Amino acid sequence: MVETGTRRRLLIISHVFPPVGGIPVQRALSFAKYLPALGYDVHVLTARNPGAPVRDPGLLRHVPAVVKVHRCFSAEVPFGLRHRVWNLVSGARPAAPAPSGVTPAGSRRGVKPLVANLIRKASCPDPEVLWVPFAIRRATRIIRKYKIEAVLVTAPPFSIFLIGNELKRRFPGLTLVTDFRDEWLKFYLGASDFSGDYIRRRSTSIERATIELSDAVVATTGAILSELRMRYRDQPGDKFSIVMNGYDPEVFDGFRPRPHPPGKIVVVLAGTVFGSTSARYYLDALDTLPDPLRRRFETRFAGRIADDEKRYFHGRQSEVNLLGFLPQAEALKQMEEADYLLLTLTDSLHLPGKLFEYLATAKPILAITPDDGEVARLLAETGAGLHADPRHPEAVRNMLLAALENLDHGSVPKPDSEAIRHYQRPRLAAELADVIARAAARKTDLANPVTQSKETSAF
Repeated sequence: MVETGTRRRLLIISHVFPPVGGIPVQRALSFAKYLPALGYDVHVLTARNPGAPVRDPGLLRHVPAVVKVHRCFSAEVPFGLRHRVWNLVSGARPAAPAPSGVTPAGSRRGVKPLVANLIRKASCPDPEVLWVPFAIRRATRIIRKYKIEAVLVTAPPFSIFLIGNELKRRFPGLTLVTDFRDEWLKFYLGASDFSGDYIRRRSTSIERATIELSDAVVATTGAILSELRMRYRDQPGDKFSIVMNGYDPEVFDGFRPRPHPPGKIVVVLAGTVFGSTSARYYLDALDTLPDPLRRRFETRFAGRIADDEKRYFHGRQSEVNLLGFLPQAEALKQMEEADYLLLTLTDSLHLPGKLFEYLATAKPILAITPDDGEVARLLAETGAGLHADPRHPEAVRNMLLAALENLDHGSVPKPDSEAIRHYQRPRLAAELADVIARAAARKTDLANPVTQSKETSAF
């Protein structure tokens, strides 16, 4: 533990945080959990009433007592109501997502243009923007009261960048670190219902201001980092860093593989199924297998299924069990029984957070993902499983046959445990601490006291 006198004061701004559940909370939670031991007094600012779809109060036990969590009101609409209203005004159901993860342009036929466009503009760049003015006011008070030296803003939602940008304008002495968990302009806007020319222009403007104001920009994959570097060649290269996602080793201390009832090959997908993580490629391939082989598969989906994806589960010939969202502890029990863990990602830029939890189990992974993508690269690096490109149905089918053969012959590959240990969250928190320290050292205007506010701009 670092001595109190040398500790730095950090504010993490994350729209969601436990008791909200799911993968989106894990990155901010892990930084809050492990940075105190690395010399940081950590504060977290999050929404008191986020429009999040799931809750997992059990995650609160991972928040250290020394971390101060601040929650402030958000004017956003609850997730369920927001979803119903949007479906009502948007009319037609979107078409199937393309393997690139981009929603086809024709999927919005039938949209009531006036109402839908008004909602998009009012919610620009995303519905969570309604939290921004409340968060700016609360963050300003936190910075003054606790003499915060550095702010980490993690997105999505990308409207959260407006908070970091305004704080940097008000407090030039702050070290602002911006964290891209996802790529915004190329991937996220293309896959989102909240898109269009106006939103793209606004998003482009916000992202540029964010990059220019930030003292450090962090991405979770090399592909995302490359996209950002290409867009902002005028910015110094040492401003950009990679801090990947990972897994919490403490969570997996008690993980033990458990046998399931005989006669089945159990495949488990843990996580949300939506456009770019569609299960249809897997289910289609499974249906093409000969009946004796297909009947051996039992597939369990432990997570929320987006409404647009539910249709792909109808009329399947294999055994499919939809378990709905499960708290992390219960999801891990399902994974303990699995013969294989299933991952689908049609996008090549990202590494989903659940992939690292899969790696921590040492269970073999079946991934349906582009051959040239980040997931395929990581699987090759760790030897953690098989993958097939969703653009090639025969390759997906052959992957399932190979999985059967490997299991029957006891030749399931063993992952590289040392390579996987690199993605433990304590190590990654140390990487982030180094990024913050280097960003602070690069600052040229260190003479500006953090506690003196330049109230020259207003949200």
